[in-house]
Amino acid sequence: MIKQYMDGTLKIKQDELTAVERYRLLAQGKKVDRLPCAVDSGETLAPLIGISVDHFYHSSEKMVEVEEYVYRTFHSDGMGLSTTLRGMAEAMGSEIRYFDNNISQLQKPALSSLEEAETAKKIDVDTDGRLHIILDGLKVLKEKYGNEVPVGATVTGPFTVAAMVVGTEKLLMGMVQKPEKVKALMEIIAENNNRYIARLIDMKIGIGFADPVSSTSLLREKQYREFSFPYIKKNVDFIRSQGASAGLHICGKSRKIWEDVLETGISAFSLDNIEDLAEAKEVMGDKVSLSGNIPPVEVLRYGTPEMVLESGRQCIRKAWDSPKGFTLTSGCQTPMGTPIANLTALMDCARIFGRYPIDEELLAEE
Repeated sequence: MIKQYMDGTLKIKQDELTAVERYRLLAQGKKVDRLPCAVDSGETLAPLIGISVDHFYHSSEKMVEVEEYVYRTFHSDGMGLSTTLRGMAEAMGSEIRYFDNNISQLQKPALSSLEEAETAKKIDVDTDGRLHIILDGLKVLKEKYGNEVPVGATVTGPFTVAAMVVGTEKLLMGMVQKPEKVKALMEIIAENNNRYIARLIDMKIGIGFADPVSSTSLLREKQYREFSFPYIKKNVDFIRSQGASAGLHICGKSRKIWEDVLETGISAFSLDNIEDLAEAKEVMGDKVSLSGNIPPVEVLRYGTPEMVLESGRQCIRKAWDSPKGFTLTSGCQTPMGTPIANLTALMDCARIFGRYPIDEELLAEE
């Protein structure tokens, strides 16, 4: 099948449903055309249409242009905008450095020391940082495409925001040396997140969290439970109190905290490619929908369409029947410079191997 795709002789059946229709029918337990599949878009794809990354960050119009391009070109089952890992920290006073052809970097944390934790800024969503620019872009996307495709917003998890407000090294050391200061900062960040989240809920925008610094690649389980879990739970509790739901992505290793992650109350979990989808299905699949986890660098950026198809096939084989649902996507953000042919192959993988009824023999072929 992959050989036929590569030589151009495979006829791919086109989509029969919009993304909104597909997810709605799946939620109702009804038949759909194929598994959901999404291209993780954002600033890293801006160069595909000649937009500098810096311009993308500071223009709601350019953000919309990129999302429109991705949706129209690949027919992804999702679109949306992110605060990016540094957006909330910038609103709180951190200085961020921007580049034309690279993602932003933390230049100067808002706080020079955790001794200043109680003085951390409580944000005004309308005036601080780029938050209002992102909301403007989301408003346009929701109005233009909300009836066709789910429109979502990625919010940075509180612990990752803290790393961008005081610096990662000081934050990690502070858990040992100044735990109460860390917790004081986390309380303010959780409240700031909720102020932004309230706007998203008012706009009926889907919400997901990106929280890479909460990875067990950096934290012990005990540290996660004490310094990260309570605060993202405050955000998720607020979301649920408003009748909405939330997803979560943690970069790197997360297996040791999966049970804790479930206790936050999320409804969807996105896996980094370092983790195993089959194991996630067994542990979490009856409680949350899963998504992932094609390797973004080795396969999506530097691989071939053939490699993307094979990796995606293995993901589908492991998780297509996850009880709460499965969406095929990359294991993390799409790297800058990813070939268009590989993004096309990602979506086509769902149209070939994720076509209902699922052909398990096709998935199992060597």
